[in-house]
Amino acid sequence: MTDAVRGSFPIRYRIIRKPVKHPRLELWGSELRIIVPKNGNPLRVIRENRRWIIEQIEFVRRARSVADRVKLIPRTRRKFKALVRKIAEEYSRKLNISLGDVRVRKMKSCWGCCSKSGNVTINSEAQYLPENLIRYLVYHELCHLIRWRHDRVFRELIRKAFPNCEELELELQAYWIKLNEKRLQIGEPVS
Repeated sequence: MTDAVRGSFPIRYRIIRKPVKHPRLELWGSELRIIVPKNGNPLRVIRENRRWIIEQIEFVRRARSVADRVKLIPRTRRKFKALVRKIAEEYSRKLNISLGDVRVRKMKSCWGCCSKSGNVTINSEAQYLPENLIRYLVYHELCHLIRWRHDRVFRELIRKAFPNCEELELELQAYWIKLNEKRLQIGEPVS
């Protein structure tokens, strides 16, 4: 579905009804997913979150223009895994946290995740990113072992090591768009 929420920039959106307690909005590349309880009103969710949606449309528009300029970095999966492991060990020492397993696997909707037991998983698609973005991703996930939520304290932890984190987030979104375009060109399903 496509709907022009503001001006002439359309955003694709999908309404997903799930057995969830609370509605939520997720941005997947350049698609907005509106997840509502089975009997929820998606239009109410859109109205109540209009400002956030408009900000995200602008963010995607900017990332879309950056995506045309980013270059995918050729790197073998083995070299990528070794790089992620090295960075995770370096930052876990710096943050004084206990690191569990470091994994690389294909993920549909995010660049990385971590568990409370210290395991860190990075999306295998990140192997095409420049090293500064891989460092940012790994650091971001390790910071979740200190602060689970994306609140003010978490953002301060990130900003301490990466003062340009907003710029890095824009680049990550641009790479996400670029990689999805690449998958479309070769006929793979797009997340």
